[in-house]
Amino acid sequence: MRFLGPHACEEALAQGELQVLRIAPTAWDRTAKLRAEARAAGVTVHREPLEGLDRRAEGQRHQGVLGEGGGLRLDSMEQLLDRVTARGNAALVLALDGVTDPHNFGAILRSAAAAGVDGVVFPERRNAQVNETVIRASAGTASRVSLVRVVNLGRALEDLKGAGAWIFGLAAGPGSTDYLSEPFDRATVLVLGSEGEGLHQKIAEKCDALLRIDMPGGIESLNVSAAAAVMLFRALAVRTQGRR
Repeated sequence: MRFLGPHACEEALAQGELQVLRIAPTAWDRTAKLRAEARAAGVTVHREPLEGLDRRAEGQRHQGVLGEGGGLRLDSMEQLLDRVTARGNAALVLALDGVTDPHNFGAILRSAAAAGVDGVVFPERRNAQVNETVIRASAGTASRVSLVRVVNLGRALEDLKGAGAWIFGLAAGPGSTDYLSEPFDRATVLVLGSEGEGLHQKIAEKCDALLRIDMPGGIESLNVSAAAAVMLFRALAVRTQGRR
């Protein structure tokens, strides 16, 4: 696994995943703290020509800093279910139904990390997978999120229901209600669909309720990563108000 850019390398180092750190001369001085911390952790540090980093990054932006190490650890569905059960009404999970753009996936993971979600569930097929682009788009925060890859998303949602969670799908149209009216006062799973098609019908049928974000500006829909941030922080906001 490659970690592109200083933020991704810092996060990988913090999580114990960084094994080799390569830095271009142009970035050498401004990475003194990162280099010192990496060496203290036993990470091999190389000063490498910018052209060499360009080749290793295969055209992706790296800001003169590139790390190498093991891939991100994925959690099991059983681990997530135990966490949801233990957290009770405070549990908050994000499920993705076919988010294929790695930049969107990374941005969603950044919002998920910021919101402190209990897990992000995504299918192993017809969905972006965790790679260097996703990690970079998350500003390196993907390692802070419990990631759960499943074979069958519908079955995973059923398992989460069995653990006491309420499943909310984000979908405009008949049968959906304004997300502002929902108190999110129980264990919650927010399900977001693909960039183009939205939720698949079979996944929508697994949801306990469908929510919509009204668009007074006349725009048809938000980018899926923006919608994820809106929904996550709305849930946190109303829960915080409910504790006052």
